[in-house]
Amino acid sequence: MSTTTTTTAATVTTHATTSNGFGTKQQQRAFWASFIGTTLEWFDFFIYATAASLVFSTIFFPSLGEHVSLLASFATLGVAFLARPIGAFIFGHLGDTLGRRTTLMLTLVLMGTATGLIGLLPTWDDIGIWAPILLTFLRLLQGVAVGGEWSGAVIMSIESAPKHRARFYGAAPQIASPFALVLSSIVMYAVAQLPTEDLMSWGWRIPFLTGFVLVLFGIIIRMRVPEPEVFREAKKSQEIRKNPIGTVFRTKSLQLLVGVGLQASVLVLFYLITTYMLSMANQRYGIERSETILILLIAATVDLFAIVIVGILADKISPWKIFMTGAIATLLFAIPLFMLFSTGNIVLMALAFIIALVLGHASVYAVVSSMTFELFPVEIRYSGVALVAAISAIVFSATTPFIAAFLVPAASNVHWWPLPALLMVASLISIVSGYGALKVRQQN
Repeated sequence: MSTTTTTTAATVTTHATTSNGFGTKQQQRAFWASFIGTTLEWFDFFIYATAASLVFSTIFFPSLGEHVSLLASFATLGVAFLARPIGAFIFGHLGDTLGRRTTLMLTLVLMGTATGLIGLLPTWDDIGIWAPILLTFLRLLQGVAVGGEWSGAVIMSIESAPKHRARFYGAAPQIASPFALVLSSIVMYAVAQLPTEDLMSWGWRIPFLTGFVLVLFGIIIRMRVPEPEVFREAKKSQEIRKNPIGTVFRTKSLQLLVGVGLQASVLVLFYLITTYMLSMANQRYGIERSETILILLIAATVDLFAIVIVGILADKISPWKIFMTGAIATLLFAIPLFMLFSTGNIVLMALAFIIALVLGHASVYAVVSSMTFELFPVEIRYSGVALVAAISAIVFSATTPFIAAFLVPAASNVHWWPLPALLMVASLISIVSGYGALKVRQQN
């Protein structure tokens, strides 16, 4: 027997739980489906990010100079973020009308197919200008898929959760992100051990070709999860809107703005570390490609466990307090992060990454999903959360590596001071938005 508790901003369905307090088997299945499905999608996404920083500038943009080719490579990385609003509009609408489960299977198929096709692409030496054009197109498809994935996974997990574990369930996609980063780093580290000639000719293709296999596994997992009861009840009572996207813009524009601001510090920090700073370590400080990936692997592993711990604590401590602590920590650690990194010492670089990801990423990222979830009611929730993710991706994720590379060319001797300044501005935006989220919640 289940009971449903509904508030203006959040709807949580609770069920009788098992003896371990983690939820019924059906609820746990929803948690793992969100975790595994999101892991597979982010794995596909992250191998592109790593390849863009280490390989693509050479094989897809060889006619450009070292700095310009890296900028071009990062530009293709950013294209996916620009495509996210398309995914948010398409999958947000489908998620709020057709259903969460079906929509999430569609995002998985699109991501896996696009990733696999990247692994089959000819390079510049084979077909010239068509190589980067096709690469950009497939990256666009990845962006469309991600535009509907994260929001759907968060919603599916929380709406299926037992009330006393709702925020930990909301952390399932958040845990999946660094887990996918760990997996992608392991794969890319192994590939990077190949001789440079083999890496550039065929080795880089291997991680992308796994997309064809992983998508089948993900579909099987998600097919076993039913629609959340709260959505089925909303659909049954005809609460579903014909135009949920339009409703979000008309009635929840403040919540949309607050949700975007919440993402600022965590996204700028994450994409500085996982893309631009990898290239900087290699080009400015002479760290081998395989070693930069190893640094990222170690830091991401620590980050993974930190997010799990914070996700558990979020059901006991106010998520808002955890969020604000993380955003303020990011602000304060911005300059020390780059001081440690600029030493060129691989141990201190790894330490800088670990501290930054634990203090600034894990503490914010683990709770921002449930905080965003609470901003929107069930009938427009998929659209609202998807739009938050899409807009913040354009404003923060897509621009961060490109702005950083423009301000401080990775291979140059330009001082790094603009980089912590960029991170500090993002932190201030998140701090202000955190207060805004608290006010919205109090009003609701």
